[in-house]
Amino acid sequence: MKPKYYLNLYVIFALFSSTSCTNEHTSKIQEAMSGDTLHYDMKEVHRYSKFFMKDGEKIDTTYFKAQYPQFKDTLINTLLSTSINLDGDSLISVAAKRFVDAYDEYVEENNGQSSSTWFRNLQANVYQNTPKFISIITNQSEYTGGAHGDHFTLFNHFDIHTDQKIALADIVAPQNQKELIKIAEGYFRKSEKLSETESLNDKFFFEGGKFTLANNFALNKEGLLFYYNVYEIKPYSGGNTTLQVPYTDIKHLISNKGLEYINSIN
Repeated sequence: MKPKYYLNLYVIFALFSSTSCTNEHTSKIQEAMSGDTLHYDMKEVHRYSKFFMKDGEKIDTTYFKAQYPQFKDTLINTLLSTSINLDGDSLISVAAKRFVDAYDEYVEENNGQSSSTWFRNLQANVYQNTPKFISIITNQSEYTGGAHGDHFTLFNHFDIHTDQKIALADIVAPQNQKELIKIAEGYFRKSEKLSETESLNDKFFFEGGKFTLANNFALNKEGLLFYYNVYEIKPYSGGNTTLQVPYTDIKHLISNKGLEYINSIN
């Protein structure tokens, strides 16, 4: 016999087309966006738990939802798979099943009891699509119990001619990064309203109080964007931090290949 807050409401299952299974469909909304070089469609995957929880008048269930670009070029899909399948699964549908199955097993092992439902929302979008490179921005938020959920944003970039991932060292050579860090710190201090000499130890998580660049970066038309996720340099309450360094200040530090990437952005 199930606890009173879990419902044997099979009628509700019809709302999701299929219970505890994965639904996939393709949206034409973002196919061949203006200025794009590579053509793609947006694909969606939804999966729901077989357990439904009633909390007063509200009925809830654990779910996994994902939306991501699927390219007409299968080689590109393979290249970008690690930017979308963040847990290393071969397919998003596999990740969805594993996530929901973990919750269902948890409920079953606890005699059909759980204090809350879980969720994971994964949204991957094309950030840049140029004749030289492609960038994917992946946003993921989830809750699997505890005081609060988790969320993060990742940028990944690939050279579409060499099929290689683009690292910061490909944009700014290692020997020039010390100067890049110095310039970026100036913008960081200005954004955070800090003086040039104020310590970074008190409010931030920089090791030894020494400013460092986020590994997470993006190229846009105006500058080099660095993105610090929650807990990287601030507590959860501080949220994410974005830092943009204008190309006008660092153009002399950018490699020839980096300039090619930047100049290809419409």
